[in-house]
Amino acid sequence: MLVASYFYSFFFRISASVVLPRIGAEWGLSATIIGFISALFFYAYACMQPISGALNDRFGPVRIVASGMLLTVISALLMGFANSALLFGIGRFLSGLALAPMLSGALVFQAAAFNNSQYTRLSSITYVVGNLGAVISVAPLELAIKAWGRQDVFIVLAVISLLIAIGLLTQKGRDPIRRRSNPGNQHKPPLSAKSESLRLRLRQAFLTLRRSVQLKALLVVWAVSTAALMVLQGLWAVSWYRSAYNLDLSAASGWATLIGVGVMIGNFVGGHFGNGPHQRRRAIRIFCTAYALCWLTLWLAVSVHMPIYITGLIGLLLGAAAGASHVQCTCAVNDIAPQGKGGALFGMMNLFNFITVIIFQSGTGYLLHWFPAQISGTYTAIGFLVVLGIVAGAVILSLAALFVLQPFSPEIMKEGGGIVTQCKATRHR
Repeated sequence: MLVASYFYSFFFRISASVVLPRIGAEWGLSATIIGFISALFFYAYACMQPISGALNDRFGPVRIVASGMLLTVISALLMGFANSALLFGIGRFLSGLALAPMLSGALVFQAAAFNNSQYTRLSSITYVVGNLGAVISVAPLELAIKAWGRQDVFIVLAVISLLIAIGLLTQKGRDPIRRRSNPGNQHKPPLSAKSESLRLRLRQAFLTLRRSVQLKALLVVWAVSTAALMVLQGLWAVSWYRSAYNLDLSAASGWATLIGVGVMIGNFVGGHFGNGPHQRRRAIRIFCTAYALCWLTLWLAVSVHMPIYITGLIGLLLGAAAGASHVQCTCAVNDIAPQGKGGALFGMMNLFNFITVIIFQSGTGYLLHWFPAQISGTYTAIGFLVVLGIVAGAVILSLAALFVLQPFSPEIMKEGGGIVTQCKATRHR
């Protein structure tokens, strides 16, 4: 059910691309307001990453994800019944807060409930299911809103959220984190102790990341890779293909969808490599290098106007390299995280991933405005080549961080253990 919650979360993440153009036309909203409302989800989602990871570590993902689904009910009703941009924006922001724990919750659960040798394979399944939600959620939402209207669709989404929350709460006794933190029938710690523990977990995660060369090097390639993928797949791929090849919207969307299909393939492939400290480092180096080469090849293919089927195939391979590398980066964090701290550390890493995404998306949008096409809101082919060439260059430059990586064994994070001890000592002064 945790993986299903992660899959389902994409219906809300993607909903802006379906709903906002409709209400923008209905309410007369400017493109700036529409973009701001859409971004509210990602601002909330990014800020909640370390907090939700620490909450999953401390209280168990079953209860935290269930609580997130209950908050999703409120956000869905707000977006469904909103009659102003303010109310819809509040609902969009709440959905970002509510859905932040889903991925880290599934990862924390599988780390606690299964043997470590299975973690890579299980992470690959989690990512495949989640990205499947991203690929298939747009069409059903579009058809449902056309048939039933916005209010009825969001009521259905709210009901499904409530049912998932109830299903999770009925299984909360099977949460391995709760069983580990409350052995036997011991009394639960007081609320103040829980709050202090949460603050300590966030501090430990931040200090561990700040003082670890290994994690910072991993973060560079991971964050740039994620941001570049979100810029291409989530923002500009369709427009780039249309501008370069004079395609209609449906054809460009179809070729751009291959990037998402490639990500799922890469998620699956990435789950079959990297078990072991040296193997993990090798897999990250191979997949990240392949990703950078795919970016360069894609840019060259469009610049020399190779046939669209070749460009589309390169996009598929680019997505596959990204999907495999993201699975490996996730598993690398679990490999070296202090025991019971993986959720907070993953969340802290993901916070900086999404900050990088916001910077890349805003930056590319700003740069493209210097290359307007004749039709308002569109941009020239040369503009896309310049801007996405900069993105490709950033991906290639990020590979320098791979030279710093050491094998991903727990020993590399002895400094992290020292940080935890130091924090605890500070607490008891």
